[in-house]
Amino acid sequence: MKHLIYFLLFSTSVFSQNYQYAIEEVAVTTPEAPGVNNQLEEIEYFKAYLLPLTQKATIQSALDKYGAVRLEKGDYSGVNIVMKSNQKLYGHASLNKVSNITIAAGSTGVVLESLLPADQTITLQSGGVISYCTFKSIKWATLVGTNVTLENNSFINFMGPIRIDCSQSGYIRNTKIIKHQSQGGSNMLVLKGNSGTPSYGNVSLHTNFLTPHGNTTDIDGLRSLTFVGLDAEGWNLTGEGTKAMITATNIGNVKITDFNGANSYSAVRTPSFDIDAENVFFLDKSMNLPTDALSVRANMFVVNGGGTYVRKSGTVTGFDLQANLNASNTVRYNGVDQTTAMSNSTAVNTISNSILGTKFTPWNRPTWETLPNPLGANWKAEREGKPDQTSYIQNLINTKGVAELPEGVFYIGSTLKLPIDSNHGIVGQGTGKTVIVGLTDDFPLISLTGGQDANFILSYLTLQGGSVGIYSSQDYGTQHMSYQNIKFVVFRNQNYAIQLKQIRGFDNNFLDNLGFVDCNIGFFQNPLTPYANDIDTSSFVDKTMFYKNQFINCGTAVSMLATRADNLDAWVDCKFDGGKIALALGGQNAPLAANCDFTNYTGVNIITSNVFSLYNSNIYNNRITGSTINSISTNIEGCQFLDNTPPFSPVLFNPLNNHIVNSTITGNIVTVIPANQGYGLESAVYVNSTFLANQNLSKLLVNVKAGVPTVIINTTSNAYPQLLVTQ
Repeated sequence: MKHLIYFLLFSTSVFSQNYQYAIEEVAVTTPEAPGVNNQLEEIEYFKAYLLPLTQKATIQSALDKYGAVRLEKGDYSGVNIVMKSNQKLYGHASLNKVSNITIAAGSTGVVLESLLPADQTITLQSGGVISYCTFKSIKWATLVGTNVTLENNSFINFMGPIRIDCSQSGYIRNTKIIKHQSQGGSNMLVLKGNSGTPSYGNVSLHTNFLTPHGNTTDIDGLRSLTFVGLDAEGWNLTGEGTKAMITATNIGNVKITDFNGANSYSAVRTPSFDIDAENVFFLDKSMNLPTDALSVRANMFVVNGGGTYVRKSGTVTGFDLQANLNASNTVRYNGVDQTTAMSNSTAVNTISNSILGTKFTPWNRPTWETLPNPLGANWKAEREGKPDQTSYIQNLINTKGVAELPEGVFYIGSTLKLPIDSNHGIVGQGTGKTVIVGLTDDFPLISLTGGQDANFILSYLTLQGGSVGIYSSQDYGTQHMSYQNIKFVVFRNQNYAIQLKQIRGFDNNFLDNLGFVDCNIGFFQNPLTPYANDIDTSSFVDKTMFYKNQFINCGTAVSMLATRADNLDAWVDCKFDGGKIALALGGQNAPLAANCDFTNYTGVNIITSNVFSLYNSNIYNNRITGSTINSISTNIEGCQFLDNTPPFSPVLFNPLNNHIVNSTITGNIVTVIPANQGYGLESAVYVNSTFLANQNLSKLLVNVKAGVPTVIINTTSNAYPQLLVTQ
């Protein structure tokens, strides 16, 4: 009778979602705070019609009838799909195999999410404009379009080649590619436009081209092209190609930042870039090869770069402006060091026009919802005396693979174990509806057991209490996770929300709409020290994106003090609010934050790292006692530092190198360096930035060498973002 009462207490929404549970299987109570809503994206997901796997042959008719369809766990392939305006197809959190998908010409508002069209094609149909479509967490598909017209579409966490050819007709405009990863094969990115209907405003934020067997890119005929954060490894791996990794011809403006990688082990070693464009801008150009090539017409502006490049044959008409190339701390114009303000009006006008470009609209600021708090402030008192439901959930994991939990609160007294095998996990009914709560705070809620090059499934729930939310440790066997996709999970009241304790690695993962609330540390990379230069002690976090995460009142939002360097990790559209420090990083290569807000911090620094890049981010309402950033080298573009505190502080035994572009900073930009105490001097490059406390440095181009500033272009700055923009 007891179990029957529990069952009858469920809301009617459980029945509408087609979940079937035997009475004796269910032993849960209802949420203590009934009526707590999920987040908006979750609401849209659960509103969609649930198409049973047994009816997969009707997937097209279901889309046409209901508009929005979601899938159970399983293989839905066998029927090709055509998506039309405002239709939405949501896969299960474990990703569903599906067949070829066509986006009908003229479609708007199409959504594809959490799908696995392995070795299949998503085809953009030519004809009417395809606009405001979102493809998110699509794995191992090829996106193709020929002579299509595309406007304001988003490809988010897209794994596979993107090949769009508008060389004859059509266009590609204002596409956002946020986390693009492709491995093996050739031509991982093809973007071609034409002069009659120009293509522009396309931005790729966080790109990883991994071991393409042949040529990597084929880019031609675009008015503009931007990469923010690009890592390429082993291109032309098996010698099937002959072109540079970035091969771009007939382009207007090319902008590339955080440019990293290598191809030393490839069968054919080609340049990292071969670019023909009107203007080329690099910020943080770490990757370089002596064969890197540039057309004779290109105006090249490099800020904080390594190596050199060669010009194609012919008379060079473009300029070379190199600021802090090869750690020189100098600005060189056409090979000549600039030690005073430039006076050649022709050169000044040409460089100024290239730097300023056209003012466009910055990407929209994220809108962050208040995270659901289904148990409220008295959650600790409410858990007293509740029955332990650990065995119930563990049995579902062991027998079903993925434990599909209904709405309710599940109290557990010992850790739940999830294998890292891509087949096991826990899925709830939303962050406001399904809660797993630790009966005490002395054990991890979820412990990951061994696995190599695989992942686990976790979505749509809140994890509250316990010592750790997700615990990963070699104590449970070899642990290396890749292509991990955790989405819509809120962690509350833990010492560590996610702890990676001395595991092998965490590689190419996408953490989607996670919330970290009132934790000591939100995300904790806890590596083995010292690194023994072998795989078992690597403990790295590589090419992982934190997308639309919120870190609320955590002492440390993220701690990643790596021993084997982490590579190209990114925080995009994230909210950092309250606590002592947002990002405590070390041993990093090209970490970046884009379109984030940092507010209400009260520690010494907001960000610490060896290096860091910051784009379109706002920093305000903080009460720190030191500087905003404590780092040896920074790259900043399109940001607003609105606190009246120093942006930088000295680092013991290291000189500083700060590169600030198109940004506004309120505090004193000049770093005070203690004399004779082992601190290095500050060098910097300021490009078109406004310094409210240092108006004399608010110029179009300034070089600072060992603490001594030199104004190179003595024109008042006009700061506005130029990378993450819509044209």
